[in-house]
Amino acid sequence: MQTKAKWTYMVYMAGDNNLSTAGDEDLKEMRQVGSSSEVNVLVQFDNAGIEGTRRFYIQRGGINEKVECLGKTDSGDPLVLENFIAWSCKHYPAERYALILWNHGGGWKPGDFDRLARYERTRNWNVREANFLSASELKRTLFNTTISNILNLDLPELREICIDDGSGHSLDTIELGKVLAYAKEIIGQTLDILGMDACLMSNFEVAYQAAPYVKYIVASEANEPNEGWPYEAILDMLSKNPEIATPDICCEIVKVYTETYKKWGRSNVTQSAFDLSRVKDTTKSLDSLAKALIDKMPDVINNMQRAQNKSKSFCTYTLWDVSHFCKVLSGLIQDDNLNQAIQKVITEFEPNSEKFIIAESHLGNGYDQCCGASIYLIPPLLPVSEYYADLEFAKNCKSWPLMLQKYHD
Repeated sequence: MQTKAKWTYMVYMAGDNNLSTAGDEDLKEMRQVGSSSEVNVLVQFDNAGIEGTRRFYIQRGGINEKVECLGKTDSGDPLVLENFIAWSCKHYPAERYALILWNHGGGWKPGDFDRLARYERTRNWNVREANFLSASELKRTLFNTTISNILNLDLPELREICIDDGSGHSLDTIELGKVLAYAKEIIGQTLDILGMDACLMSNFEVAYQAAPYVKYIVASEANEPNEGWPYEAILDMLSKNPEIATPDICCEIVKVYTETYKKWGRSNVTQSAFDLSRVKDTTKSLDSLAKALIDKMPDVINNMQRAQNKSKSFCTYTLWDVSHFCKVLSGLIQDDNLNQAIQKVITEFEPNSEKFIIAESHLGNGYDQCCGASIYLIPPLLPVSEYYADLEFAKNCKSWPLMLQKYHD
């Protein structure tokens, strides 16, 4: 019987884009530590070079490193990610599993959109739209199937807004949920850590979608720098203490992330860790707030808009920091019942080892009032995505999408 390690640490690097060299640098960082009998460090890297997709069992210094060459693959296909997870679990079983999704939030160039659009025989397609989409948040989409669906909508403006289906994030949230469900099935247990080495992913809708299949998420609320996660420091911690409790290593990743960028003289970075076992309690507070806001519509609309104008937003004004928005709104509201609901949300999203957000850290101006978690709060000047209702959060917390609709009405 194959001996189980303490950890299998899987890094899925979707690097067949203009960030391929950043992937090479991250591999160098991982090789400073490498695998051990207790920690398997596995990478699947689809780069932009002629090597195609390769799988690595990372070793210190790259010495005697096991490498599989898969040839040309589509790292934007969820099945490719599922195959990597299945291979990792079969050949490198462990007591605990971490899956890191690597994309750095900027993989799609105009040529990629144009190629895919022509393949799909997309209606109303033109090169100008390719340039627009490649400069938008859509360029951060990881899975090609998502882009295929977007391109086949009737109108360009619908393709533009469809990215809100995933709440403006690097991964299509529904596809991500399906991949994580598969991971839980193939592993035979809940995934211990889902890490997002990509922009804008510490979002409540994403966390809710992942909650049935994942224990903890580590991700950034803001855009990430090109360098992404400091893999050498993270793997060094795990290698030296493979018995570390899962929430503790998540908190350490949050801490070392900002410490590293501070040492490098960088700013404007964020990192958070979520305990997904607390999603339901946190959802209740959001549901209560949404109901209280609906009861005060339309009188409260102007104050909501003022609060949005004064609080921190992300992803071209589609996502707002939950706590910062609520704190600003509270200062504008005189109604006791509504303020009570607002304070409940602030309490639930306060970073605390006993709460949903178990760790949060940031550098730079504008983040001091942030809790580290965002939520979809599209302002009235923009339409609510018709695809938002497909998310599990919107299905199960019906008051929030209803509040958004009332806010826009």
